[in-house]
Amino acid sequence: MDKDKKVENRRLCPEVPDGRSGILRWWNHSEHAKVVVVVVFSLAAALIITPSFMKRPPVYQVGDVATQNIRTDRDFLLLDQEATTRKRDAARREAPLIFDLHEKAAQTASLRLAKAFKTMRGVAHDFLMQETMGLMPDRQVDLLRRSRGQGAVPRENRFGPYRVPFEGALGFSVPENIYLILTADGFSESLENRVGSWLQTFFDRGILPGADDPDLAAFQNLRTQGRPVLVRRIPSLREETFGSVNEFPDIHRAREKAVTVILQQEGDIPPARAIAFLCAQLLEPNLFFNRFETQQAESAAAQAVKPVYVQIKKNEMIIRDGQRLTEEDIHKVDAYAAMLPKGHGVSAFIGVFLFSCLFLAVLWHMLSLRIPSVRLQRNDYVFLASVMLVLLILCRTADWISTSVGSNPGYFDHRSFLYAVPVAAGAMLASIFFGLTVAVFFSVALSVFVALVCGNDFQVFAFALLGSLIGSYGVNPCRTRLVPIHAGLLTGAANAACIVLLALLREDSTSVALFTDAFLGFMGGIVSGVLATGFTPLAELLFGYTTDIRLLELASMDQPLLQELMIQAPGTYHHSLIVGNMTEAAAKSIGANSLLAKVAGYYHDIGKIKKPLYFIENQFDAENRHEKLAPSMSSLILISHVKDGVELARKHRLGKPIIDIIKQHHGKSLISYFYQKALEAREKAKTSKGAELPPINIDDYRYPGPKPQTKEAGLVMLADMVEAACRSLSEPTPARIQGMVSRLINNAFTDGQLDECELTLKDLHQIAKHFHQILTTVHHKRIEYPAQTSPAKGKPHGTDSNQRELRPDKDRPGAAGPSSRTDLKRLGLQ
Repeated sequence: MDKDKKVENRRLCPEVPDGRSGILRWWNHSEHAKVVVVVVFSLAAALIITPSFMKRPPVYQVGDVATQNIRTDRDFLLLDQEATTRKRDAARREAPLIFDLHEKAAQTASLRLAKAFKTMRGVAHDFLMQETMGLMPDRQVDLLRRSRGQGAVPRENRFGPYRVPFEGALGFSVPENIYLILTADGFSESLENRVGSWLQTFFDRGILPGADDPDLAAFQNLRTQGRPVLVRRIPSLREETFGSVNEFPDIHRAREKAVTVILQQEGDIPPARAIAFLCAQLLEPNLFFNRFETQQAESAAAQAVKPVYVQIKKNEMIIRDGQRLTEEDIHKVDAYAAMLPKGHGVSAFIGVFLFSCLFLAVLWHMLSLRIPSVRLQRNDYVFLASVMLVLLILCRTADWISTSVGSNPGYFDHRSFLYAVPVAAGAMLASIFFGLTVAVFFSVALSVFVALVCGNDFQVFAFALLGSLIGSYGVNPCRTRLVPIHAGLLTGAANAACIVLLALLREDSTSVALFTDAFLGFMGGIVSGVLATGFTPLAELLFGYTTDIRLLELASMDQPLLQELMIQAPGTYHHSLIVGNMTEAAAKSIGANSLLAKVAGYYHDIGKIKKPLYFIENQFDAENRHEKLAPSMSSLILISHVKDGVELARKHRLGKPIIDIIKQHHGKSLISYFYQKALEAREKAKTSKGAELPPINIDDYRYPGPKPQTKEAGLVMLADMVEAACRSLSEPTPARIQGMVSRLINNAFTDGQLDECELTLKDLHQIAKHFHQILTTVHHKRIEYPAQTSPAKGKPHGTDSNQRELRPDKDRPGAAGPSSRTDLKRLGLQ
């Protein structure tokens, strides 16, 4: 036994490099792989479920109706947004208005004035040079006095042609009276300096833009506020603070004030009037409002204000169940959620992970050790874990959507979208691939995890469990593609009924959301059936599963492999058909999978296709090829048909259940005929040579196994040996057939070939009973037809069916004798 286990382990764990051999060998161990699957699934499930245990209140929107009471479990400070906003607005209103004063405005205006005056003084100098004809200064006085007395050109007439250039240099027009005053003064430097001095005085005080400025409305608004003003001088960056913007005149007031002040201080004389006019016209706005800096100052002032908080005491009720929430209520809930500790997620994650491991370990123990009929492999656990994780992700998404939408539209509640999740699809797939027992355990586990995702909601647990159980029951057995659709309709109806009943317990059966929930639950059941139908072929392809639908396809006699078996090994083909019928009848009597047993019976000997003439049922009148072979070689050929059958089954994708039955249908039984023949040959050789020969190893004449692991594999093994043995009976009477069946089944039982499958003594009794019925029918006696003399041979047509002699081919034209029409009339065909 230990040797067999070592050989089996070597077969399951092929040679790999030393660096990976330990890991692969550990992973290929079925129990280790299952532990890894459970741990990985628990980690993923903990990540999905943990947010539900963070003890955070639901997310509401203004106008939602609270679905639960929220009571604080600690003291915390609540930000009073209204009071804080009031204080910050006040701080903004008290922030100074920032203006930029351009210090070089006076210099610019003085340069314009100096340019104009310099031009006019140049004109006066030119006139002087013309009148004096370039004489020395001591002669210029006499010449000028003489020229004046002789009717020289007046001064105002001299500067008349140059008035336009003068106005162009100043940038504004000059009235006639002012121009005459300037010409009379000769555009002197003293008058120019006095104008520049006044310009510097008014520009230093600051001049605001006039009514045509786009910021006038803003200025008027700011003036009414009485806010302080901070003046920054550009480019010196000196700052001065003033009480109000009203202290600064605009351009119009500044010009009016300039005229008034100058005339008051200079006197109302012609030069003063000229100075006042020039100064007023040269004044321009040099004090501008800086919006950007002002806004920054306002923001800084608002930020400097400390928030106003209101203390919320422990156990104080923030909101109550059924309360319509206002903006203030939402603010309280958000503040409370922000105060909750962030580290609770770690402990919640660890708790969910450990619970998942413990819960799945208990289910694993119950399923694997207490229910022997369930045999799940590593890939099966991976498939179930993957399906469950996908459904949990969908539930988490639906719960998030429901929480985000809330009850604001009026047609949904906090669980509406969860009812649309096709939770029952997982149980349907489990039932289709692994049977109803596994599907029930899967439904319980999935319902628990879905309830955890929704925060320990019992109603969600009941909804998920009921839908999953009905869905798994509805698809078992699944013999057509429409079965999951029908099961989906049934599941949808059950979902809707469950939602209505749970609503009655909550006394909100008249709610508009109830109809929406029931409709979504019904659609969730239909979608479950559709998904089960669509993903079944995909799972068959990816995981190599064999469903009843696939078995029905394989049971068709038009399958290429069965057609090849019929042509290459017709005796084996006939034998396989009888074995299939025998196992189907027996499987129904003991509660096994009759469809799997029948299909496995059809394909169990497909390995004989490669060497059909080495098997007695295909030899007919040919010689027995084993007569020229050594017993050891003959046993190898017989054993090889199992390996060849497994290869053909894998090539044609017959599925793992059928491949396993092909491996197991001989178990580790002994090829007794060739073993005895080898013993006899050894005795003859020993007698003739007189020397001691090595003993015959009985394991060389046994099939490699393994022994049948399931009821279906045990049925195929028993039917195979019983049907083949009954062919050796010369007189297959019912009594002899019954004795042969009982003896062979007892031999298999006592040889230990049935030790690893679930067949009981009661099952073996039922199997023997049905085998006897079918074999008796197959080997029934036939009436002997009256002897007819054949024109060709002179022998009777009604000879024994096992007769090997060649007879004329009656199917060829003209082959029928004169008695053909008489025989047809006797059979009622003419």
